[in-house]
Amino acid sequence: MEIGIIGAGFTGLAAAIRLSQAGHKVTVFEKEDRPGGLATGFKDKGWEWPLEKHYHHFFVSDIHIRRLAEEVGHPIFFTRPVTSTFVKGGVYQLDSPISLLKFRPLPMFDRLRTGAGLAFLKINPFWKPLEYTTAHKFIRVVMGENSWSVIWEPLFRGKFHHFADSIAASWFWTRINKRSMNLGYPEGGYENLARSFADYAQKLGAKINYGIDINQIVYVKSKIDLETTGKKHRFDKVICTLPTPLLIRLAPQLPRDYINELRRLTGIGAVNLVLALKKPFLKGTYWLNINEKNMPFLAVVEHTNYQNPAHYGGDRLVYIGNYLPTDHEYFKKSASDLVKIFTPHLKKINPDFKSSWIRSLWVWKAPFAQPIVTPRYSRLIPPLDTPIPNLYLANIQQVYPWDRGTNYAVELGEKVAAHAVAV
Repeated sequence: MEIGIIGAGFTGLAAAIRLSQAGHKVTVFEKEDRPGGLATGFKDKGWEWPLEKHYHHFFVSDIHIRRLAEEVGHPIFFTRPVTSTFVKGGVYQLDSPISLLKFRPLPMFDRLRTGAGLAFLKINPFWKPLEYTTAHKFIRVVMGENSWSVIWEPLFRGKFHHFADSIAASWFWTRINKRSMNLGYPEGGYENLARSFADYAQKLGAKINYGIDINQIVYVKSKIDLETTGKKHRFDKVICTLPTPLLIRLAPQLPRDYINELRRLTGIGAVNLVLALKKPFLKGTYWLNINEKNMPFLAVVEHTNYQNPAHYGGDRLVYIGNYLPTDHEYFKKSASDLVKIFTPHLKKINPDFKSSWIRSLWVWKAPFAQPIVTPRYSRLIPPLDTPIPNLYLANIQQVYPWDRGTNYAVELGEKVAAHAVAV
């Protein structure tokens, strides 16, 4: 069969590999000039490796992408970086049972209660009952009001804003159950890993077209036409890996009731400011959660406290991360605008920080970065099949109960590839 795939992110690449291995003729369309989707990178002068526009890492449990990386021969290295929390004016390591016991912002009884709740989520294999309540209620009942207000509420409010009290406990289970203290990173960064996947797919016979935007998806006599500027491409089957709102825009033949169901799925965007600094910003911490009220960002992630700065010409690379509704003012701000807003707050974390430390800066924005997972979310997940025959949907809103990430993108790509040729 001739099969088209829209999008050369990790879902599309995994599907292209498996379909090509099964002997199908595969063509991938990617509007950007490189593979990787949300994991694509950028490269400044003097850097050996590109850096992801939006921070990424693996967990030990991310078996699907690890297996595919091993299959294509791309090394992944695991290390043990430090995760900390900024709260009550101080930085406290908080990434293990021992560091939790030492976490002074919580009374000892609440530390023990929080630890017991986390242990339950870590060893409990059953997520389904947890989707009938919210994380907000679960944490307050199991871990206590102090745990919610000091550790968890700032993170939920910072990430989900007005949805914070509506997130399903099953989503929280996922974040705890699959997390590992050792984190993995592909040699050369995620963009190079995506290129390895793309090269492997092409060696298997797949064709990948970069810089090609799909204008419309049309069903014609059991075939699917993908219309690009000035040309139509006809396929037996098509897999769309784009965000749901883009599928709605591209496929006018979708029935209204299906579109209404898709629109029940909501998401939130991301705005990441990236600073190339002349000096380290955080003292040994890779990931710093911001739990202090009235701070204008959710996390500070110093990538070069995780990966060797020598790969980036000696620059110290720092993400200042935010998840935001797409109508938030930060989506209209430049990198220099955001630095002006953030600098007084960065000084609260490191009083020595000066704007003169900044060698270069960038801002990256993604309107579709995180699904909003509410109770009984499993009832909302669209199937891989769409109402249009031979057109399939596979995107991050379908990886539930797992959270969005490259590992589950690969798993979804393999799943939709098998499904498309089985029906």
